[in-house]
Amino acid sequence: MQNIRMLQQQVNSLINQARHDIYSISATSDPTAKQVKLQRIWDALTSIQFLNDLLAAHAASSISAANDRQPLNTMPVGQPISPTSANPAVAVPNQTFTIQDLANYDGKNGRPAYVAVGGVVYDVTNNRAWAAATHFGLVSGRDYTQEFASCHAGQQSILATLPVVGRLV
Repeated sequence: MQNIRMLQQQVNSLINQARHDIYSISATSDPTAKQVKLQRIWDALTSIQFLNDLLAAHAASSISAANDRQPLNTMPVGQPISPTSANPAVAVPNQTFTIQDLANYDGKNGRPAYVAVGGVVYDVTNNRAWAAATHFGLVSGRDYTQEFASCHAGQQSILATLPVVGRLV
């Protein structure tokens, strides 16, 4: 129950931050400041969506556990989130990709769109942030470990929302 309260507090904090950023955008004429605030709002909404999914999964597990009379397994809050810790039941597939292999998954001509971050290959084909297989000028089919670290430091929850398809070797 304490984990749920902590998740709810995180959601409320992100909502308050987004509200403040929206107000700040209306009060500034600096285009660079506006872009920074818009990115923070986007990141907050992405995190809110992820936390909402965790809460929904917890609720579904609670119902299932009550029906099965089995104890509920909960993910500890406050620990780093990785693709496998966000959903321990999902294992990283054994498929491996080289940089050359990954380049074939560019989202063009009906091909799926994949990106790599930290040696893990993610499917971004159906992700709204990667519409048309691009994301803020980045194109799919590449390793974006450094770019992710510079733009989304501390936001591993973003990766936890993406399907894992393999490892980059």
